[in-house]
Amino acid sequence: MFRKIDGLDWQVIGSENIPAGPFIIASKHQSAWDTIFFTAFFKDASMVLKKILIYIPAYGWLAMKAKMIWLDRKGHATATRHLINQARSCAKDKRPIVIFPEGTRIKVGLRGEYKSGAFALYKYLGIPCVPVALNSGLFWETKGYKKQKGKVTVKFLKIIEPGYNKKEFFSILENSIETETQKLLRQ
Repeated sequence: MFRKIDGLDWQVIGSENIPAGPFIIASKHQSAWDTIFFTAFFKDASMVLKKILIYIPAYGWLAMKAKMIWLDRKGHATATRHLINQARSCAKDKRPIVIFPEGTRIKVGLRGEYKSGAFALYKYLGIPCVPVALNSGLFWETKGYKKQKGKVTVKFLKIIEPGYNKKEFFSILENSIETETQKLLRQ
């Protein structure tokens, strides 16, 4: 649809890094395109989304029906428990779990603060995490819907196997996502 209407195409690099079985996708988040892509690319993916989105007419109902994982950002420990409980059900069903570790869309070229939710999933589910770099913000504005023609690149990076502590995990995750995202932005 995007290709025909907006002239916006996409390509995937590193699909060999997508494991079999349940896994976590931890992706850079630059535009609304990202959420559309992951739910279309993966069969039955479950996306972590902020709770407020489930109150949007039609979208919220569909998100709940699709068993997306909603997160109340103000809930702290309760929110984390809720996140883990919902994610366990998804992992048991071998559904990919998509999370944007910075928690929101970040303008092209900038780096947000990586939140603890990605590590909580990684630690308590004990499943691999696939970092993802992309350049969607070059073609679809970060906080809006203005688009321009081009080709979005989505790059699945080397798997982070279970077993790292929080500091090690975030070091690997942030360095791989941010380094590869900068490379994609320069290309």
